[in-house]
Order: sequence, then structure tokens, then C-alpha cells
Amino acid sequence: MKKLNIKYFAVVLIFLFVGCEAPTVGYNTYEWGKDYKFSLGSEESVEIAVIVSEALDKRDFETVEMYSTDSISFYGGDGIKRDLSWIKERTAFRDSVRAVNKATVDVELKHAYSIVLNPNNGREVVKTHFIYTYKDSLDNVDKWRQYETYVVKDGKVDRWSGAWQDIPEETE
Repeated sequence: MKKLNIKYFAVVLIFLFVGCEAPTVGYNTYEWGKDYKFSLGSEESVEIAVIVSEALDKRDFETVEMYSTDSISFYGGDGIKRDLSWIKERTAFRDSVRAVNKATVDVELKHAYSIVLNPNNGREVVKTHFIYTYKDSLDNVDKWRQYETYVVKDGKVDRWSGAWQDIPEETE
């Protein structure tokens, strides 16, 4: 009986050890990463990305700066590297157009997750998906999906990129 208990205990320890390791999946075709597979990142990086996204939506640039590196880079659909001052200017312009149109924009977070692409560089890539809904005073409504990527290292966002996709109306 004593030997049986030791065997069960050993099996439980093995399962705990194996279960605690981060699973890796996929493949990488970059020369620098051909031996790497993707693994799950941390909840902390997801929380940081969501905080920065919400701060951008609320125009709280102080919080954005607090959770970003000094050299944060922003990339939109055109692939051109931007800095935080450009984001502030562009946001002010969009807000002024929306104010003239008496428009509102609502946002709904659909998902956020973090992955590690290269376990040696300390960066996590957080992917997010939002649904934005624009409404103006003429009852125009537009919806789009916003896909955002945040690169987080040492608790700070180093890079942000975004792309969007129109959600067609049923009548289109």
C-alpha cells in the first residue's frame, strides 16, 4: 500500500510539472526565429494594453504616457511610423469633426490575448479586437472592427499598430 501511494504521488507531481509549462504551438519562418514557436503571454501585458486602449479612447494621454516607453511608435494602416504627438493631433482633428457632426463613437472590447513570439527578447505581443459604432445627428450609423497590436516589454507599451475592417450593413 505504501508503494502504491508513492507511485500516485510521483504521478501527480509529474502531471503538475508538465502542466505548469507554457505550451508552444505554430511555426516561425523568420530566420531569427526559426526555432521558436508561439506561447501564451501574461495577463499583466493584456491589462496594460487594455488600459492604454481605454486611455486613448478617453483622450487620457497622461495615462498613455505612463504605460508607454519614451520612444513608443504608432503604425496605422499605411505602415508609416508615428509618435504620440501625431496621435494627439490626429485625435483632436477627428474629435473636432465629430463635434461638428454631433457624433458619438461607442467601443466594445471583444477579445484580448497575449503571445510570446521570441522568448529571448522579453516582449509580449497583445492582440485586441474592438467593435466601434459611430452615430451622428442625422442618424447615420457606421460600425467597424478595430484590430490593435501592442508590443509590451517591462510593463510598458513600446509599439502600437492598428487596422480596421468595415462591418457591412445587411442592406449592402
